[in-house]
Formats: sequence, structure tokens, C-alpha cells
Amino acid sequence: MKWVSVPRLLLSAAAGMSTHACVQPECASPDYGNPECRVLIENELARLLTGAGVEIRFQDPAAQGVGSWVAGGLVREVAPGEVALRVAGPGAFAVSLVPAGDAPSSLAVTLDNVDPAAVVTVGPAGDEVEVSSPGTTRRAFEVAFDDARTVWIRSSRPCPPRFRLAVTADIQTNPWQFERIVERLIVEAAQAEAEGEPLVGLIIAGDLSESSREDEFEALAPIFGRVPFPVALTPGNHDIYRPLHPAYNRNFGPGNYAFAVCDVHVAMLDSGSGTIARSVQARLPELLDRGGAGHLLAVMHHPPYPGITGSGWSREDMAAQALVEFAAADVDLVLAGHNHALHDFPDIDIGGRQLREIVVGTAGANQGVGVPRYGYLRLAFDGEAMTPCFVEVTPPGLDGPAGDPLRSLDYCAP
Repeated sequence: MKWVSVPRLLLSAAAGMSTHACVQPECASPDYGNPECRVLIENELARLLTGAGVEIRFQDPAAQGVGSWVAGGLVREVAPGEVALRVAGPGAFAVSLVPAGDAPSSLAVTLDNVDPAAVVTVGPAGDEVEVSSPGTTRRAFEVAFDDARTVWIRSSRPCPPRFRLAVTADIQTNPWQFERIVERLIVEAAQAEAEGEPLVGLIIAGDLSESSREDEFEALAPIFGRVPFPVALTPGNHDIYRPLHPAYNRNFGPGNYAFAVCDVHVAMLDSGSGTIARSVQARLPELLDRGGAGHLLAVMHHPPYPGITGSGWSREDMAAQALVEFAAADVDLVLAGHNHALHDFPDIDIGGRQLREIVVGTAGANQGVGVPRYGYLRLAFDGEAMTPCFVEVTPPGLDGPAGDPLRSLDYCAP
């Protein structure tokens, strides 16, 4: 059954009592440390009724109607007649804009986190026009409402057979080291584009901040703005420490969503509370449905692996259930952070199905004693082949490589 992202009131009643006085919406009092409350808010932030009466909703890329919406991004009204939309991740997306009878004749729209190579079209169905790319991940344009018809913003990303994704996690107290990683990604993106193997996205598996403060998230915005391709995010435990305000979601949008870019389907799962929301657990087969994609990745902050999950998961059974769902969906690679290190587990046996998991908590967070190993995982795709390798980005004052490659994971060739 297709998921319709309509926030639901999760009701609980005292045992043995059924009067209305004993029934209360679970998230009526804010507690965004509760993963279900974050599911509600990420869905609410993916739609908006503007002050002038335009209903804006992120939609499934294949959607034709406007009766539902998906947690595919973040919608904000920044001024009368002006909205900003942050797309959650790389690949195709769709946004519907439904004008009311007294809606304005036009609306200024800014799209953020869009691939410069993406084809973006705007207009009523059958009358779409292409929006030119400025060569950055931001596009600004006017949406005209000539009649009462729904206007659609749609995007797709044409891809060659060879392309790349980058993955890292755990920035926390060291955004300066993360900025060095971004500088290396900018260099790689230019080289890869010239070689016909574009870098189409950066995935960050949580812990962008140390204390989930607004100023920490705001400090990352200009760094993300320098990345020349879309960035897909999901929160970690350090991103949800202030439960009275959904700071992470209000800055970056959803933590539970899926996207398809080139020949890869990616499921992003919010495990920031050390568990997965039950409503998301029920949707795992849908989120992990690769469709026609040749490759399937599952991304979360806490590594769902026996022996290293005890310090992070509040519900070990959910970690185990996630692994079973990954095995059933034939996931090609599980990606995580939380552990401030680089680990590769190439043969996790789940009922006879071998899963591979790579922990890449190397974006800047303190790695304890010894020489730190900072950088990102590069995933190179070529037809049916997916080749992972690690790009080390040494911190200031360190000459040469910080560590040797892992037995099962090479360092990338210069």
C-alpha cells in the first residue's frame, strides 16, 4: 500500500478506561526526542499554506494528484509572496502548488539542494517550462498562476553509466575539519565531472551537531552551501538533545525518506533516539523498495550490528529487526556513523543472507587517543559494479596518511 504522509494522532488511553477525558494525542506536548513526534513534524514541514492561500506540498516524483504529500523536503514562507524549498536529497522530486481563488498572480520560489545538472520544469501539467541552471545547488524563479490550475515543480537528473556518491558522519564539535572535507569534495567533483563520472551527492549519517543548538545548525548552512551537489542528511543522537524544539527538522527537513539518484535507491532512516519510529518500521519494505534501481543503500546513524550497538541503540530488538528488513530487501550496503572511526563489516550473516556494513564516523568528531582518521567514503558505480574506497582528509599539522587501509576496504587512489 502506498504511503500517504498524513500526520496521524497516535492515541493512548489509560488501561480499562475509554472516555474522551483519558485520551490524549501522544505528541500534543512537544517531545521531539520521541521519534514518532519527529515523524509528525517532518511531514508537517513538507507542506505549507502560504498567507496568500497557495497550498504547497512535496509530492512523490511520479504523483499526478494533490490529495497527499510526502516528507520530501522543507517548505518555508520567508516573506509575503516568497517561499523557500529545501529538497531532502539528490534525484527526482516533485512539488505541487495549488492556488486559492484569491491567490496572487505569482510567487517567488527559491529551491535549495538541487543538482546543478538536474532538469527542473515548472508549470501546469502539459504547459511546463524548463528553469535554467545557474551552475549551483540553488535556483530562484517566479511561479505564475494564470488560472486555477495546479502548478508543478518537477526535477530529474540525467546520469551517465559511471557516477559517484560520497558518505560521512559525525561532524559534532569540529565543523572546521568537515569544511576541509568539503574542500576536498569540491576538488574531486571537478575532476570526476571532467572524467565523465560525476559526483552526484553527499550523504551524512547523523551527528551534525554536538548539542543540537540552533547556532550549530546555522553554522553548517554556509558550509553545505559550498557543496556543488545535493546533500542528504539524517539526524544522530546529538542532533535531537533538545526535545522541546525540532531544531534539526526545522533546519534540514525530514530524517526518514527515500530517494533515487541515477541507478541507486537510498533509504534514509532516523535512528537519532537509538530506535526507529514504529510507523517507520512498518514502512521499511516501502522505503527499501529499489524499484528498477540497480543498487540499494540503507543509511542510519546507529550501526545495526551485534557487538557495537549497545552504546547507541535504546532498543536492540529494533536494530535486529532493521537488519532482517535489510536482508529481506537485498540491501547492497548499510551505512552508519555514531562510532567515531572507520569500520568495515563485509560479511554480516542474517539468516543466510550476507550484508555488508560500513561505519564512517569520520567527518570531524573526536576519535579519542591515537592518530585520527578523517575523510569520507567514496562509492563508485559502474553498471552493476559498486566499488567503495576511503578518501582520507588529514587535519592541520598532520603530514601524510594517518592510518593504513582496512583489510577489506582500500584507500582511494589519488
